[in-house]
Amino acid sequence: MARDKKKRGGSAPKSTKEEVKEEVNEEVNEEVENGENGHENGESTPKQATKQKEEENPRSATGVLSSQYLSRDLKLYNFSLTLNGIVLIQDTELEFNWGRRYGLLGLNGTGKSTLLTTLAKREVPIPDHFHIYYLDKEVEASEKTAFDAVVEDLELERAELERESEELAATSGGNESERLYDIYSALDDMEPELAAKRAGEILHGLGFSKEMQTKKTKDFSGGWRMRIALAKALFVKPSMLLLDEPTNHLDLEACVWLEEYLKTYTRILVLISHSQDFLNNVCTNIIHLNAKKMIYYGKL
Repeated sequence: MARDKKKRGGSAPKSTKEEVKEEVNEEVNEEVENGENGHENGESTPKQATKQKEEENPRSATGVLSSQYLSRDLKLYNFSLTLNGIVLIQDTELEFNWGRRYGLLGLNGTGKSTLLTTLAKREVPIPDHFHIYYLDKEVEASEKTAFDAVVEDLELERAELERESEELAATSGGNESERLYDIYSALDDMEPELAAKRAGEILHGLGFSKEMQTKKTKDFSGGWRMRIALAKALFVKPSMLLLDEPTNHLDLEACVWLEEYLKTYTRILVLISHSQDFLNNVCTNIIHLNAKKMIYYGKL
């Protein structure tokens, strides 16, 4: 009868040793389910950390700055670039000279767009004074007009340039540097009346009538917002302008205007385009990405 009571009343009480063992098993299972397994608060194994790093930034770039810090030119040696562990460019020279317009050529997958992203995100040593602008997306759909979207950063840029000019003037040799001359030239372009006229001309060249310039960006299609983004990039006139297929959303008339405009770009332009004619007419130099090297050609 005692045995029947034991069956009807449930299992016998567990020993302390069994309870501890069960609690430990539950904790281990919980950790495995939560992906912790002994690496709490963001900790991970070296393998997990490497994988996470690649997911956050799949690019890895190295190089040694060889140009002078305040130089208008950018030169690096031993430049290498990998994407998701695949070597795209290896131990080559990267060189961009002021006043030159570079066209990037290479088969798909050789690293043309990855190179532009690496430069834009300053993943190699680039002096702070280099203002780099990478056109990679359309402007946000908002209540701003097309014109306002182009000139919205004008005051911020002016304040930054004025601060830099003061710092340069206070250093030895700063008053005679090319960079200071470039700052003063840029500040002249930012005079309100001149800036407004220049922004309007750029938008007009890209196909915007006066009425369209006062239209809200949210009322434009993605293709037209990309044109606004291109107008903003041209208006800013950065030290280094990076353009990846800028003619994709343009009609023939706007393409012709852009070609003529870029032919007069006096700073550093790095350009990717599927149009050989566009590259030939705009660029002063061609960079061929081939066999993990950057091969430079100058036009006669």
